[in-house]
Amino acid sequence: MLSAILVDDEEKSLKNLTILLNEYCNNVEIINTASNALQAVKLILSNKPDLVFLDVQMPGYNGFDVLEQIGEVSSTVIFTTAHKEYAINALRKGAFDYLLKPIDGDDLKNCILRATEKISKEKNLDLSPNANKGIIELSVKDGIIFIRQEKIVRLEASGSYTVFFMDNDIKHLVSKSMKEYEALLDPTVFFRCHNSHIINLKMVAKFNNNNGYFAELTNGSVVEIARRSKDLFLQRLKNI
Repeated sequence: MLSAILVDDEEKSLKNLTILLNEYCNNVEIINTASNALQAVKLILSNKPDLVFLDVQMPGYNGFDVLEQIGEVSSTVIFTTAHKEYAINALRKGAFDYLLKPIDGDDLKNCILRATEKISKEKNLDLSPNANKGIIELSVKDGIIFIRQEKIVRLEASGSYTVFFMDNDIKHLVSKSMKEYEALLDPTVFFRCHNSHIINLKMVAKFNNNNGYFAELTNGSVVEIARRSKDLFLQRLKNI
């Protein structure tokens, strides 16, 4: 797990970011929040979190002042701001990334994936949310099936059920929603390309943009990619 401190003078922004992290980033644990720069510096220096989400505009001292004060702490700092003009300065001063408010869930998820890789390399650890969860348990009619994640080609939502398509052409129908399983999957390998589909990026054979966007998988199946997810899908493929 990655520890995180959230810094923002607006309570609404803190709540929104907390909700997004809980929904999209199950390997991040929020250990504290701060509503002003002085409080933030004290908490960061004493806790030394892996991640700091830092608002730029705050009364009195701003986010850049906080960044200067915590210079010796190795926390990965991600600025959150509603103003694009702060982005370049944030990166120049050593921030890892910046997120524009209102924060998009997919942008946040992608940012945390990259931050996880960075921190993992620095600590020489596997900090992915499923580092020790290579096996997934599927409750079926006659018992429990244990499957390895790398054997999954894709998942498809079917109402309140989920269909697992395996690399040996076997399908498993399970009476749980796809969202419940999404939290168990390795986010560096699996990608939710559509409301009804999660695919294993290592099983993608071709990207098809004829009359829409589609991923052709190694088992021959074709899965639609939502227009809003296309750019992130292609970016993730490059990093797989």
